[in-house]
Amino acid sequence: MKMIKVRILNAELEADLLNPEVARKYEEGAAGIAEKANKAKLCESFCEAIEVQCNAVIHFIDDIFGIGSAKEAVGEETDLLTCLEAYRDIVNAYEKQVIPYLHKFQTEIGMKASEGE
Repeated sequence: MKMIKVRILNAELEADLLNPEVARKYEEGAAGIAEKANKAKLCESFCEAIEVQCNAVIHFIDDIFGIGSAKEAVGEETDLLTCLEAYRDIVNAYEKQVIPYLHKFQTEIGMKASEGE
């Protein structure tokens, strides 16, 4: 299994991101963060909504990259803006970090990347 490193905020985290099961889990988990953020609008208090959104990001990072990874990325104590910045990095990770890495590797070994990647 080949671990792929990505940067989430200032942390370099790694996971087997080109494993189809991990990629599916990543995709579904990232979408789950957005769903929880939308549901947070229904919270009775603003602080509860912040907590729901931050916890969604934190749980995603720990689930994909391993327990403790979220603290490495967003810190011991965090805030909504930091978590939203982490979410931005999460949703852009494949397009901006993983796929370019894959294309570079394919070029190095003489393979052409397939269209649509």
